[in-house]
Amino acid sequence: MTDSLEEYLYTIYILEKKNKIVRVTDIANLMEVTKASTNNALNQLKEQGLINYEKYKNITITKNGEARAKYIERRHALFRIFLKDVIKTDENLVETETEKLAHCISCHTAAKLEKFIEEYMEDKNKH
Repeated sequence: MTDSLEEYLYTIYILEKKNKIVRVTDIANLMEVTKASTNNALNQLKEQGLINYEKYKNITITKNGEARAKYIERRHALFRIFLKDVIKTDENLVETETEKLAHCISCHTAAKLEKFIEEYMEDKNKH
């Protein structure tokens, strides 16, 4: 799955949690992209079994899509914690940097980062 498709899936997940109803226009507006590129991405996500999508109908996320979106959400949270609490990145950069970093590492590296952060936070709380 490309970084771009991950962002579309994550956006659908966030919108569905927030609004319950997700439309092409909502996704395009939030991501600041065209409806045409949104439709293209939605068709790809549908082919992968991650969403239910038919033109002019609401979009829903499948169980597989939700699992993938939760994983993406966890990676975002990891980087947010790492940038904000571990290396104390400037607050103005945390969200932008999180978006960039969350999509450029492997599952293996994400798991190692998660373990590092857990150990770091435990150690920090002991002192």
